[in-house]
Amino acid sequence: MGKDKAFLKYKGNTFLKIILKEIQDFVDEIILSINKPEYLYREEISFLNKPVKFVKDIDKFGGPLNAVVSCANEIETDRFFLLTCDTPLFKGTLISYFQSTIENYDCVIPVINGKYQPINTIYKKDTLEVAKDTYINQRKNSLFAWINRLNVKYVDEEEIKKIDKELGSYFSVNTPKQYQKLLEKF
Repeated sequence: MGKDKAFLKYKGNTFLKIILKEIQDFVDEIILSINKPEYLYREEISFLNKPVKFVKDIDKFGGPLNAVVSCANEIETDRFFLLTCDTPLFKGTLISYFQSTIENYDCVIPVINGKYQPINTIYKKDTLEVAKDTYINQRKNSLFAWINRLNVKYVDEEEIKKIDKELGSYFSVNTPKQYQKLLEKF
């Protein structure tokens, strides 16, 4: 995209603010993995009714598994929700749904249009040691390299559609074309 997606605007607010407003009532803690100075994010989170922890990425260009490993030591709850800032249509009610379905699994992975969605879903905290091993010792930065080592519950898109009819929670804005589609379609 050429710019930080957290600060892209949609309906008058940044993606970051939209997502945080959507999830704040469904989570106990918020940890932001950042690769820019913390002060840039402060205004966007000032409305929150709970504290936010900022964690610098271990590797500025390391990808989502880098973000998970960077935040691992800050996670205090027994489960955590891995959410990206480029999905401003995310529905917070999915968090409750995933909480109720994780049971004896390490994580819940939605399958949307035949593709696994390792982001915008829930994981158990005890999977973080596997994440660290995958990233640090095996030198793999793919979420799938981590997930393939876990006991996964897969959820098909029909289940997700019961909560998010248009599956907007899994519409990622990664290109100018996708951003334009977001602005026009939704």
